[in-house]
Amino acid sequence: MPLPRPDNRSDVFVLHELERHQRRREQGIPTLTVLAGPPGTAASLWRQWLGSLHRSGCTVPASSEATVVQSWMEALARVRELEADAADFLGASGGLAPGELHARLRGKTTHERGVLLQELFSAAPDGDASIACRGLLQSQVTHNSGAIPGAVLDALDRDPLRALTALHALIPHGTAPALLLTGSGSEELARAARMASKLCASLPSLVIALIADRATLDTYLHGGESQSLAMVREGLIELAAPSPEALGVKLEALGVQPSEELARPLARLAAEGVPDEVLALFGEVVREHQRASPPEAPDDRARSKEERFLSAFLDSHPSTHGLFELNASPGFRLAGREVEVDLLSRRFRLAIEIDGYRHFQDAEAYRRDRRKDAALQGNGYFVLRFLAQDVVARLEEILDTISEVISHRRELGG
Repeated sequence: MPLPRPDNRSDVFVLHELERHQRRREQGIPTLTVLAGPPGTAASLWRQWLGSLHRSGCTVPASSEATVVQSWMEALARVRELEADAADFLGASGGLAPGELHARLRGKTTHERGVLLQELFSAAPDGDASIACRGLLQSQVTHNSGAIPGAVLDALDRDPLRALTALHALIPHGTAPALLLTGSGSEELARAARMASKLCASLPSLVIALIADRATLDTYLHGGESQSLAMVREGLIELAAPSPEALGVKLEALGVQPSEELARPLARLAAEGVPDEVLALFGEVVREHQRASPPEAPDDRARSKEERFLSAFLDSHPSTHGLFELNASPGFRLAGREVEVDLLSRRFRLAIEIDGYRHFQDAEAYRRDRRKDAALQGNGYFVLRFLAQDVVARLEEILDTISEVISHRRELGG
Protein backbone atom coordinates (compact mmCIF):
# COMPACT_ATOMS: atom_id res chain seq x y z
CA MET A 1 0.00 0.00 0.00
CA PRO A 2 1.57 3.37 -1.01
CA LEU A 3 1.87 6.23 1.43
CA PRO A 4 -0.62 9.11 1.07
CA ARG A 5 0.67 11.96 -1.07
CA PRO A 6 2.36 14.53 1.18
CA ASP A 7 1.74 18.26 1.11
CA ASN A 8 4.88 19.10 -0.86
CA ARG A 9 4.66 22.89 -0.96
CA SER A 10 7.87 23.17 1.06
CA ASP A 11 9.59 20.74 -1.33
CA VAL A 12 8.53 22.87 -4.29
CA PHE A 13 10.08 25.92 -2.61
CA VAL A 14 13.36 24.07 -2.01
CA LEU A 15 13.53 22.88 -5.62
CA HIS A 16 12.81 26.44 -6.78
CA GLU A 17 15.70 27.73 -4.64
CA LEU A 18 18.01 25.06 -6.04
CA GLU A 19 17.12 26.25 -9.55
CA ARG A 20 17.85 29.86 -8.51
CA HIS A 21 21.28 28.82 -7.20
CA GLN A 22 21.99 27.03 -10.48
CA ARG A 23 21.17 30.15 -12.50
CA ARG A 24 23.72 32.05 -10.41
CA ARG A 25 26.37 29.42 -11.16
CA GLU A 26 25.62 29.67 -14.88
CA GLN A 27 26.19 33.42 -14.59
CA GLY A 28 29.64 32.75 -13.13
CA ILE A 29 28.68 33.69 -9.56
CA PRO A 30 30.31 31.42 -6.94
CA THR A 31 27.35 29.80 -5.17
CA LEU A 32 27.25 27.34 -2.31
CA THR A 33 23.94 25.64 -1.53
CA VAL A 34 23.42 24.97 2.19
CA LEU A 35 20.61 22.58 3.07
CA ALA A 36 19.74 23.11 6.74
CA GLY A 37 17.53 20.47 8.30
CA PRO A 38 17.08 16.70 8.55
CA PRO A 39 19.88 15.00 6.56
CA GLY A 40 17.62 12.45 4.91
CA THR A 41 15.28 15.16 3.66
CA ALA A 42 18.24 17.17 2.38
CA ALA A 43 19.80 14.24 0.53
CA SER A 44 16.47 13.15 -0.94
CA LEU A 45 15.63 16.60 -2.32
CA TRP A 46 19.19 17.07 -3.61
CA ARG A 47 19.07 13.77 -5.52
CA GLN A 48 15.59 14.58 -6.82
CA TRP A 49 16.84 17.90 -8.19
CA LEU A 50 19.96 16.35 -9.72
CA GLY A 51 17.75 13.71 -11.33
CA SER A 52 15.71 16.45 -13.01
CA LEU A 53 18.97 17.69 -14.55
CA HIS A 54 20.05 14.13 -15.51
CA ARG A 55 23.20 14.83 -13.53
CA SER A 56 25.27 12.50 -11.37
CA GLY A 57 26.58 13.36 -7.94
CA CYS A 58 28.81 12.19 -5.15
CA THR A 59 28.35 12.51 -1.40
CA VAL A 60 31.52 12.98 0.62
CA PRO A 61 32.29 13.58 4.32
CA ALA A 62 34.21 16.86 4.64
CA SER A 63 37.33 15.27 6.08
CA SER A 64 40.05 16.90 3.97
CA GLU A 65 40.37 18.72 0.67
CA ALA A 66 42.38 15.86 -0.81
CA THR A 67 39.76 13.26 0.16
CA VAL A 68 36.87 15.36 -1.15
CA VAL A 69 38.55 16.10 -4.48
CA GLN A 70 39.69 12.50 -4.91
CA SER A 71 36.11 11.28 -4.35
CA TRP A 72 34.81 13.81 -6.87
CA MET A 73 37.41 12.77 -9.45
CA GLU A 74 36.55 9.09 -8.97
CA ALA A 75 32.86 9.92 -9.47
CA LEU A 76 33.83 11.80 -12.63
CA ALA A 77 35.82 8.82 -13.94
CA ARG A 78 32.76 6.60 -13.44
CA VAL A 79 30.55 8.71 -15.71
CA ARG A 80 33.06 10.02 -18.28
CA GLU A 81 35.63 8.31 -20.50
CA LEU A 82 38.36 10.76 -19.53
CA GLU A 83 40.86 9.62 -22.15
CA ALA A 84 38.30 10.36 -24.87
CA ASP A 85 37.52 13.77 -23.30
CA ALA A 86 41.22 14.60 -23.15
CA ALA A 87 41.70 13.54 -26.77
CA ASP A 88 38.81 15.77 -27.90
CA PHE A 89 40.15 18.71 -25.88
CA LEU A 90 43.66 18.33 -27.31
CA GLY A 91 42.46 17.44 -30.80
CA ALA A 92 40.39 20.61 -30.99
CA SER A 93 43.59 22.70 -30.73
CA GLY A 94 44.86 20.91 -33.85
CA GLY A 95 41.62 21.23 -35.78
CA LEU A 96 40.63 17.58 -35.41
CA ALA A 97 37.00 16.47 -35.29
CA PRO A 98 35.56 15.04 -32.03
CA GLY A 99 36.59 11.41 -31.66
CA GLU A 100 39.27 11.59 -34.36
CA LEU A 101 42.34 11.75 -32.13
CA HIS A 102 40.99 9.12 -29.75
CA ALA A 103 40.51 6.74 -32.68
CA ARG A 104 44.08 7.39 -33.91
CA LEU A 105 45.52 6.65 -30.46
CA ARG A 106 43.74 3.34 -30.09
CA GLY A 107 46.20 0.44 -30.03
CA LYS A 108 49.31 2.66 -30.19
CA THR A 109 52.38 2.02 -28.02
CA THR A 110 53.64 4.70 -25.65
CA HIS A 111 56.34 5.68 -28.19
CA GLU A 112 53.83 5.87 -31.06
CA ARG A 113 51.51 7.96 -28.93
CA GLY A 114 54.36 10.32 -28.08
CA VAL A 115 55.17 10.90 -31.76
CA LEU A 116 51.50 11.47 -32.61
CA LEU A 117 50.89 13.82 -29.69
CA GLN A 118 54.10 15.87 -29.85
CA GLU A 119 52.86 18.33 -32.46
CA LEU A 120 49.44 18.65 -30.86
CA PHE A 121 50.91 19.40 -27.43
CA SER A 122 53.13 22.11 -28.92
CA ALA A 123 50.03 23.78 -30.40
CA ALA A 124 47.84 23.33 -27.30
CA PRO A 125 47.27 26.28 -24.96
CA ASP A 126 49.44 26.30 -21.86
CA GLY A 127 47.71 25.45 -18.61
CA ASP A 128 46.70 22.69 -16.24
CA ALA A 129 44.13 21.23 -18.65
CA SER A 130 46.90 20.49 -21.17
CA ILE A 131 49.01 18.98 -18.38
CA ALA A 132 46.09 16.72 -17.44
CA CYS A 133 45.75 15.71 -21.10
CA ARG A 134 49.39 14.68 -21.13
CA GLY A 135 48.88 12.47 -18.07
CA LEU A 136 45.78 10.88 -19.59
CA LEU A 137 47.02 10.35 -23.15
CA GLN A 138 50.74 9.66 -23.20
CA SER A 139 50.54 6.22 -21.61
CA GLN A 140 49.07 3.25 -23.46
CA VAL A 141 47.66 1.90 -20.18
CA THR A 142 43.88 1.59 -20.16
CA HIS A 143 42.53 3.46 -17.14
CA ASN A 144 40.07 1.60 -14.97
CA SER A 145 36.58 3.07 -14.64
CA GLY A 146 36.29 5.03 -11.40
CA ALA A 147 40.04 5.52 -11.01
CA ILE A 148 42.07 8.66 -11.67
CA PRO A 149 45.45 7.95 -13.29
CA GLY A 150 48.29 8.72 -10.92
CA ALA A 151 50.10 10.46 -13.77
CA VAL A 152 47.50 13.25 -13.73
CA LEU A 153 47.95 13.91 -10.04
CA ASP A 154 51.72 13.65 -10.29
CA ALA A 155 51.82 16.07 -13.23
CA LEU A 156 49.84 18.59 -11.19
CA ASP A 157 52.13 18.31 -8.16
CA ARG A 158 49.58 16.31 -6.20
CA ASP A 159 47.55 19.52 -5.84
CA PRO A 160 43.90 18.38 -5.49
CA LEU A 161 42.34 21.70 -6.43
CA ARG A 162 44.50 22.06 -9.55
CA ALA A 163 43.60 18.51 -10.59
CA LEU A 164 39.88 19.11 -10.10
CA THR A 165 39.93 22.34 -12.10
CA ALA A 166 42.01 20.79 -14.88
CA LEU A 167 39.77 17.75 -15.30
CA HIS A 168 36.64 19.91 -15.11
CA ALA A 169 37.96 21.90 -18.08
CA LEU A 170 38.24 18.76 -20.23
CA ILE A 171 34.63 17.62 -20.08
CA PRO A 172 31.51 19.00 -21.80
CA HIS A 173 29.50 21.64 -19.96
CA GLY A 174 26.93 20.23 -17.55
CA THR A 175 28.40 16.74 -17.29
CA ALA A 176 30.49 17.14 -14.11
CA PRO A 177 29.23 15.32 -11.00
CA ALA A 178 27.68 17.54 -8.34
CA LEU A 179 29.32 17.48 -4.92
CA LEU A 180 27.41 17.08 -1.65
CA LEU A 181 29.48 17.59 1.51
CA THR A 182 28.44 16.15 4.86
CA GLY A 183 29.79 16.61 8.34
CA SER A 184 28.83 16.60 12.00
CA GLY A 185 29.73 19.06 14.72
CA SER A 186 30.78 22.69 14.60
CA GLU A 187 34.41 22.00 13.73
CA GLU A 188 33.54 19.78 10.76
CA LEU A 189 30.93 22.27 9.53
CA ALA A 190 33.42 25.15 9.65
CA ARG A 191 36.00 23.06 7.77
CA ALA A 192 33.41 22.00 5.20
CA ALA A 193 32.28 25.60 4.69
CA ARG A 194 35.86 26.80 4.14
CA MET A 195 36.54 23.96 1.74
CA ALA A 196 33.31 24.46 -0.20
CA SER A 197 33.73 28.23 -0.51
CA LYS A 198 37.29 27.71 -1.80
CA LEU A 199 36.04 25.24 -4.42
CA CYS A 200 33.21 27.58 -5.46
CA ALA A 201 35.58 30.54 -5.79
CA SER A 202 38.04 28.51 -7.90
CA LEU A 203 35.34 26.97 -10.08
CA PRO A 204 32.04 28.92 -9.98
CA SER A 205 30.25 26.48 -12.30
CA LEU A 206 30.84 23.56 -9.90
CA VAL A 207 27.55 22.36 -8.41
CA ILE A 208 28.23 21.98 -4.70
CA ALA A 209 26.05 21.75 -1.59
CA LEU A 210 26.57 21.37 2.12
CA ILE A 211 24.24 19.59 4.55
CA ALA A 212 24.03 20.98 8.08
CA ASP A 213 21.73 20.38 11.03
CA ARG A 214 20.03 23.51 12.30
CA ALA A 215 21.62 23.61 15.77
CA THR A 216 25.19 23.23 14.49
CA LEU A 217 24.55 25.77 11.75
CA ASP A 218 23.22 28.34 14.23
CA THR A 219 26.44 28.04 16.23
CA TYR A 220 28.52 28.50 13.09
CA LEU A 221 26.52 31.52 11.91
CA HIS A 222 27.26 33.32 15.17
CA GLY A 223 31.01 32.98 14.64
CA GLY A 224 33.39 35.57 13.24
CA GLU A 225 32.72 37.02 9.80
CA SER A 226 34.49 35.39 6.85
CA GLN A 227 34.04 34.79 3.15
CA SER A 228 32.85 31.23 3.76
CA LEU A 229 30.31 32.36 6.37
CA ALA A 230 28.96 34.95 3.94
CA MET A 231 28.55 32.25 1.27
CA VAL A 232 26.76 29.99 3.75
CA ARG A 233 24.31 32.77 4.63
CA GLU A 234 23.71 33.56 0.96
CA GLY A 235 23.07 29.94 0.03
CA LEU A 236 21.02 28.89 3.06
CA ILE A 237 17.84 26.89 2.35
CA GLU A 238 15.71 25.91 5.35
CA LEU A 239 14.16 22.42 5.27
CA ALA A 240 11.00 21.50 7.13
CA ALA A 241 11.37 18.65 9.62
CA PRO A 242 8.53 16.11 9.78
CA SER A 243 7.01 15.44 13.18
CA PRO A 244 6.88 11.94 14.71
CA GLU A 245 3.11 12.35 14.87
CA ALA A 246 2.93 12.98 11.12
CA LEU A 247 5.01 9.87 10.45
CA GLY A 248 2.70 7.91 12.77
CA VAL A 249 -0.33 9.00 10.76
CA LYS A 250 1.36 7.83 7.56
CA LEU A 251 2.12 4.45 9.15
CA GLU A 252 -1.49 4.08 10.28
CA ALA A 253 -2.51 4.53 6.65
CA LEU A 254 -0.30 1.50 5.91
CA GLY A 255 -2.17 -0.64 8.45
CA VAL A 256 0.31 -0.22 11.32
CA GLN A 257 -1.25 -0.12 14.77
CA PRO A 258 -0.07 2.75 17.03
CA SER A 259 1.96 1.60 20.05
CA GLU A 260 4.32 2.99 22.67
CA GLU A 261 7.10 0.90 21.13
CA LEU A 262 6.99 3.13 18.03
CA ALA A 263 7.51 6.43 19.86
CA ARG A 264 11.31 6.40 19.96
CA PRO A 265 11.90 4.93 16.47
CA LEU A 266 9.52 7.48 14.93
CA ALA A 267 11.25 10.32 16.77
CA ARG A 268 14.58 9.17 15.32
CA LEU A 269 13.20 8.73 11.80
CA ALA A 270 11.63 12.20 11.97
CA ALA A 271 14.90 13.74 13.13
CA GLU A 272 16.73 12.03 10.25
CA GLY A 273 14.11 13.13 7.71
CA VAL A 274 13.45 9.63 6.41
CA PRO A 275 11.99 9.62 2.85
CA ASP A 276 8.48 8.25 2.36
CA GLU A 277 9.70 5.17 0.49
CA VAL A 278 11.97 4.23 3.42
CA LEU A 279 9.17 4.90 5.91
CA ALA A 280 6.98 2.52 3.91
CA LEU A 281 9.62 -0.22 4.27
CA PHE A 282 9.76 0.47 8.01
CA GLY A 283 5.98 0.14 8.07
CA GLU A 284 6.27 -3.31 6.48
CA VAL A 285 8.68 -4.38 9.22
CA VAL A 286 6.42 -3.06 11.99
CA ARG A 287 3.33 -4.67 10.46
CA GLU A 288 5.12 -8.04 10.26
CA HIS A 289 6.23 -7.73 13.88
CA GLN A 290 2.73 -6.86 15.01
CA ARG A 291 1.34 -9.91 13.19
CA ALA A 292 4.20 -12.23 14.13
CA SER A 293 3.95 -15.35 16.24
CA PRO A 294 5.76 -15.51 19.61
CA PRO A 295 9.57 -15.71 19.50
CA GLU A 296 9.63 -19.49 19.89
CA ALA A 297 7.82 -19.95 16.57
CA PRO A 298 10.07 -21.07 13.68
CA ASP A 299 8.67 -18.58 11.16
CA ASP A 300 11.27 -16.05 10.07
CA ARG A 301 9.28 -14.18 7.42
CA ALA A 302 10.25 -10.71 8.67
CA ARG A 303 14.01 -11.17 8.18
CA SER A 304 14.28 -9.90 4.59
CA LYS A 305 12.04 -6.92 5.36
CA GLU A 306 14.40 -5.75 8.10
CA GLU A 307 17.33 -6.08 5.72
CA ARG A 308 15.54 -4.12 3.01
CA PHE A 309 14.53 -1.36 5.42
CA LEU A 310 18.02 -0.93 6.90
CA SER A 311 19.57 -1.04 3.43
CA ALA A 312 17.18 1.64 2.15
CA PHE A 313 17.62 3.80 5.25
CA LEU A 314 21.42 3.71 5.06
CA ASP A 315 21.32 4.50 1.35
CA SER A 316 18.96 7.45 1.92
CA HIS A 317 21.20 9.00 4.58
CA PRO A 318 23.98 11.23 3.21
CA SER A 319 26.63 9.92 5.61
CA THR A 320 26.12 6.30 4.49
CA HIS A 321 24.79 6.74 0.94
CA GLY A 322 26.31 4.20 -1.44
CA LEU A 323 28.35 2.45 1.26
CA PHE A 324 26.37 -0.79 1.62
CA GLU A 325 25.30 -3.59 -0.73
CA LEU A 326 22.31 -5.75 0.14
CA ASN A 327 22.92 -9.54 0.24
CA ALA A 328 26.39 -9.25 -1.25
CA SER A 329 29.43 -11.52 -1.28
CA PRO A 330 32.80 -10.32 0.04
CA GLY A 331 34.46 -12.60 -2.52
CA PHE A 332 35.50 -15.71 -0.64
CA ARG A 333 34.04 -19.14 0.08
CA LEU A 334 33.36 -21.06 3.27
CA ALA A 335 32.77 -24.83 3.31
CA GLY A 336 32.59 -24.77 -0.48
CA ARG A 337 29.91 -22.06 -0.67
CA GLU A 338 30.13 -18.36 -1.53
CA VAL A 339 29.77 -16.28 1.64
CA GLU A 340 26.84 -13.84 1.57
CA VAL A 341 26.36 -10.90 3.94
CA ASP A 342 23.08 -9.11 4.64
CA LEU A 343 24.63 -5.63 4.39
CA LEU A 344 28.22 -5.30 3.17
CA SER A 345 30.46 -2.24 2.99
CA ARG A 346 33.56 -3.05 0.96
CA ARG A 347 35.02 0.42 1.47
CA PHE A 348 35.04 0.13 5.27
CA ARG A 349 35.19 -3.69 5.34
CA LEU A 350 32.10 -3.82 7.51
CA ALA A 351 29.60 -6.71 7.53
CA ILE A 352 26.15 -6.29 9.10
CA GLU A 353 24.01 -9.36 9.77
CA ILE A 354 20.33 -9.30 10.82
CA ASP A 355 19.47 -12.39 12.87
CA GLY A 356 15.92 -13.77 13.00
CA TYR A 357 14.54 -16.46 15.28
CA ARG A 358 15.98 -19.34 13.24
CA HIS A 359 19.53 -18.23 14.04
CA PHE A 360 19.05 -19.38 17.66
CA GLN A 361 16.77 -22.40 17.26
CA ASP A 362 19.23 -24.72 15.58
CA ALA A 363 22.59 -25.43 17.20
CA GLU A 364 24.27 -26.13 13.85
CA ALA A 365 22.90 -22.90 12.37
CA TYR A 366 24.36 -21.02 15.34
CA ARG A 367 27.75 -22.70 14.77
CA ARG A 368 27.66 -21.82 11.05
CA ASP A 369 27.10 -18.17 11.94
CA ARG A 370 30.10 -18.21 14.27
CA ARG A 371 32.29 -19.82 11.59
CA LYS A 372 31.07 -17.19 9.13
CA ASP A 373 32.00 -14.42 11.60
CA ALA A 374 35.48 -15.91 12.04
CA ALA A 375 35.96 -16.12 8.25
CA LEU A 376 34.84 -12.50 7.79
CA GLN A 377 37.15 -11.31 10.56
CA GLY A 378 39.99 -13.33 9.06
CA ASN A 379 39.46 -11.44 5.81
CA GLY A 380 39.61 -8.07 7.55
CA TYR A 381 35.89 -7.43 8.05
CA PHE A 382 34.37 -5.97 11.21
CA VAL A 383 31.12 -7.84 11.94
CA LEU A 384 27.98 -6.36 13.50
CA ARG A 385 25.00 -8.59 14.35
CA PHE A 386 21.57 -7.28 15.32
CA LEU A 387 18.34 -9.06 16.20
CA ALA A 388 15.58 -8.69 13.61
CA GLN A 389 13.09 -7.86 16.39
CA ASP A 390 15.33 -4.96 17.51
CA VAL A 391 15.06 -3.17 14.16
CA VAL A 392 11.87 -1.62 15.58
CA ALA A 393 12.33 -1.75 19.35
CA ARG A 394 15.99 -0.65 19.37
CA LEU A 395 16.32 1.22 16.09
CA GLU A 396 18.16 4.17 17.68
CA GLU A 397 20.75 1.85 19.23
CA ILE A 398 21.31 0.04 15.92
CA LEU A 399 21.74 3.25 13.91
CA ASP A 400 24.06 4.79 16.51
CA THR A 401 26.19 1.64 16.62
CA ILE A 402 26.55 1.55 12.82
CA SER A 403 27.40 5.26 12.77
CA GLU A 404 30.05 4.88 15.50
CA VAL A 405 31.71 1.93 13.77
CA ILE A 406 31.80 3.72 10.40
CA SER A 407 33.26 6.81 12.04
CA HIS A 408 35.95 4.70 13.68
CA ARG A 409 36.73 2.80 10.46
CA ARG A 410 36.96 6.10 8.57
CA GLU A 411 39.45 7.47 11.11
CA LEU A 412 41.54 4.34 10.62
CA GLY A 413 41.60 5.06 6.91
CA GLY A 414 39.11 2.35 5.97
